[in-house]
Amino acid sequence: MKYNLLVMMLLWSVATIAQKRAITVTEQSISIPANGQQGVYFYGFQKGDVAVIAIDPDKAGEAINLEVQEYTSGAVVYNSKGLKKIKDLKLTVPQKQVYKFILSTASDKAIPARLSIKRLPEKDETRHFNSNITWKTKNDTTWATTTEKVLVKGELTPVTLIDKTFRVASMANLNPSRVSVPFKLPANTVHWVYWIGVGQQSVEDLKNMTKLVTKGASVIASSTVSPVVGFGLGLLPSLPQVNASGNIDYYFMNKASAEKFVADVDGWKPYTFAQGTGIISDYKKVSLAETPKTTDSTLYATFRNSNTVTGLDITLKIVAFEQEKKYVTRQVRKPLKVEQKQVPVFGES
Repeated sequence: MKYNLLVMMLLWSVATIAQKRAITVTEQSISIPANGQQGVYFYGFQKGDVAVIAIDPDKAGEAINLEVQEYTSGAVVYNSKGLKKIKDLKLTVPQKQVYKFILSTASDKAIPARLSIKRLPEKDETRHFNSNITWKTKNDTTWATTTEKVLVKGELTPVTLIDKTFRVASMANLNPSRVSVPFKLPANTVHWVYWIGVGQQSVEDLKNMTKLVTKGASVIASSTVSPVVGFGLGLLPSLPQVNASGNIDYYFMNKASAEKFVADVDGWKPYTFAQGTGIISDYKKVSLAETPKTTDSTLYATFRNSNTVTGLDITLKIVAFEQEKKYVTRQVRKPLKVEQKQVPVFGES
């Protein structure tokens, strides 16, 4: 008798402890849809939880169906049909997961019932886990890998457009004291460089650039590349330039302005991207972006000798730098389709 009483007390104690540990996830009256339609409920559980499910139809004898799925994988955790009642169905949760509870019936009428879901946490520190689920909109992107040709930068190729010395007469001379030199940039030009020198000394100063003991100059000297080309390729930081007053003015123009300039009539207008007045030597690297567009795709370098009696020799060097277009075949990952979907978000733990 004492033994039986002890067993009963132990069982009551275990049941009481279990009851104390059980945490209500939901207690609600529901209506299970008729004709195979589904009533769906989502709740979250912590790793190690035991989910305890009870479903009690208001009217005895009604048959119900229950399926429980893992939301993320769609794996079926439990599935049973034709149940009259579900009492304390226990499902162990192997990892933190959202469970999808699907209720249905073959009856032609909806079945009122009472739904109870509780959780028995494995650890005391997870007792306050919030099983309620909220929903967040997320972009679900489908990706596709395709093969396509991609443009890459090739090496710069120098193209000499002008390399000549010419005479510009004095203002008192019968020969022209104004000169125009046309040039056209190649199609693939990315930038171009000009250098202007007045007299033989400027030319000698340019030649002496190859004798400088610098990395860029050594490359130029060994490969017989001119200093102007070396500057355009970035091998030299600068070119010789005399900062003293001289008698040569230079401008860049379009054809119409150049013709008026040479004829010394009003109406000519120079471009402002590069010009100089009273120079002995000058140079510049000009990007394609700052190069003016002309109707005949031709620019005109124009020069004026403001010396009254002395004619001057001008050396003009213009080098364009083309960049070859190269294509390489690559695997490229591109979004094929973007869809918005609702994803469950756990409550605070």
